[in-house]
Amino acid sequence: MKADVLFPINAGAFTYLVPEEFESRIKIGARVLAPFRRGKKIGIVQSVQRRAQISDSRKIILKSIEGLLDDEPFLPENLLNIIQWTGQYYLSNSGLALKNAVPSAFFTGKKAGRSRINYDEKIKKAKTLDLTGEQINALSEINSTDKGVFLLHGVTGSGKTEVYIRAIKSLHEGREAIVLVPEIAITAQMIERFRSNFGDSVVFFHSGLSIGERITQWRKMRNGEIKVVIGVRSAVFAPFENIGLIVVDEEQEASYKQFEGLRYSARDVALARGQLEGFKLILGSATPSMEAYYNAKNGKFRYLELTQRVEQRPLPDVEIIDMTKEEKQTFSMSSKLLKALKDNVGSGHQSLIMLNRRGYSPFFMCTDCGHTYKCPACSITLIYHKDTNTLNCHYCGSFLYPEVQCPNCKGTKIKHLGAGTQRVEEEIISLIPEMSFKRMDRDTTQKKLSHYRIIKQMEEKKIDMLLGTQMVAKGHDFPDVTLSAVISADIALNMPDFRTAERAFQLFTQLAGRAGRGDAHGKAYIQTYEPEHYVFDYVRDHDYKGFYDKEIELRKELSYPPFSKLVRIVFNFKTKESAKNIMKDISKKMKTAEGSGVEILGPAPAPIAKIRNLWRWHLILKGKNSKVLRKKSTEILEMLKDIKDVRTDVDVNPISML
Repeated sequence: MKADVLFPINAGAFTYLVPEEFESRIKIGARVLAPFRRGKKIGIVQSVQRRAQISDSRKIILKSIEGLLDDEPFLPENLLNIIQWTGQYYLSNSGLALKNAVPSAFFTGKKAGRSRINYDEKIKKAKTLDLTGEQINALSEINSTDKGVFLLHGVTGSGKTEVYIRAIKSLHEGREAIVLVPEIAITAQMIERFRSNFGDSVVFFHSGLSIGERITQWRKMRNGEIKVVIGVRSAVFAPFENIGLIVVDEEQEASYKQFEGLRYSARDVALARGQLEGFKLILGSATPSMEAYYNAKNGKFRYLELTQRVEQRPLPDVEIIDMTKEEKQTFSMSSKLLKALKDNVGSGHQSLIMLNRRGYSPFFMCTDCGHTYKCPACSITLIYHKDTNTLNCHYCGSFLYPEVQCPNCKGTKIKHLGAGTQRVEEEIISLIPEMSFKRMDRDTTQKKLSHYRIIKQMEEKKIDMLLGTQMVAKGHDFPDVTLSAVISADIALNMPDFRTAERAFQLFTQLAGRAGRGDAHGKAYIQTYEPEHYVFDYVRDHDYKGFYDKEIELRKELSYPPFSKLVRIVFNFKTKESAKNIMKDISKKMKTAEGSGVEILGPAPAPIAKIRNLWRWHLILKGKNSKVLRKKSTEILEMLKDIKDVRTDVDVNPISML
């Protein structure tokens, strides 16, 4: 007997002989201990061949499995199926998919230990909320079937979360639910809401948990002890065997996509899992992705709309501040916005401010010679962080200590240009010293439960003003926030990517939607040096459909998604010279690869030409048929596999071209 064993590594399955003492007990999905190179590894049995059939033309010497760790399948069959689908669909392998799907501790022998999860909260009784007519109609549609995909398009504050909760409550006895959220910060705010409705039958699963906590939560899911899991990307692989519903909240968010290793999208894996296992999905958003709305308009998804906020509350007024004309109080703050913030604090309300750039200053420049400090390992500018007095690279994590003299001309006139969240924090505190202030970005939320504590302080009105990166724009519900603001909208408008306008519209609309969710009316301010950009015409009026109509015509003209599918192949080289030489050879091979309804763009240098000391080129494959496109991509990768000194990364359905 032979067994194919999958390990959580960058490889497919390996074949082993099954000793006679294990033949009657070995099961697909069970963990085994097997020799691997010079050591031993724990893996999962992917398949079993009862009769070993070895070709007469060649002899294969197989190693034997040494230990059987589970009498029953450790991974349920349905989870093993979606792991295999994920590896295949993303032109990767099942081993990497397994690594992403199951906590690594289960393959290293680490113990669960004592769970330290403590949200300092007793479970409160759920408030009884009256549903709007639109919510009732949406729920009726969702509850009318056990399968299919629903796009729940609801304006900010329209009560989408209440629809999710009621839909989960309506599932048949024994059916489980997964709720995906794009950020840990959003998970924090959903905790009380879901615990008050589902008590101890809900768990939270995300990267902020310790190893022991991840093991504990995963086992609870696997053993059927809970009904609902809320989590970020990897929660899509929850080991439930009887799923009735997956909710993908803020389905348009880029953070559902993994950008390294196995570049999977949790949203798309959820869609595939629903199809394979036969359950329903709700994709929820105030600003759906172009692809999701296109699929809804064409009948692939069922469309549900919530056009009104709960209790008939009006959407906030949006004002675009022209920074080319407006008087400035500081480097990054207009007088108009500063006055509005002061008035808001004075009236006892809260404010939410977004600047999607952390650190103190994005440019550290010598004004004598124009030298800017760049990362020696990446072709990007270093960001100055004042709290640590370091110049940090946000791509590779390296840092430098700034010197008094310019390394280029030995001049001493070095200035900070531009603003990050640290600089704006400094400006606001000096201008409005009387208010309570917090900053929420990656630098302030590294400690465990830090997101949760900041959110709780906002809910309890211990914070007058919260400043942060885009994580403050997503999904939060603070009834006392009456003012939201974007400090520099231009950061989002000037990226070299065909999705730039879509992302900017979504971000500004979401941020604006944080204001006026309580009894008081809300106001949103957006500062920009490009007030004539067409995105603002639609943000000002909360006009998603108008924006979609304009943007979809541009996509159609260029044959970009949703009118085509994309695969991006990135080539990484150790030196700039080897990149040029090898790419000449690759370019020649590409000329023979065209055809079959697939358009090949490039190869060309990537917009960010160097990351972590590797020089980068890329090519884009574009086609209307996903299977044909992936087949062509596989052919190209096979064609290039003998080329030395190049590392290749493949991204199916990329959402960033950088």
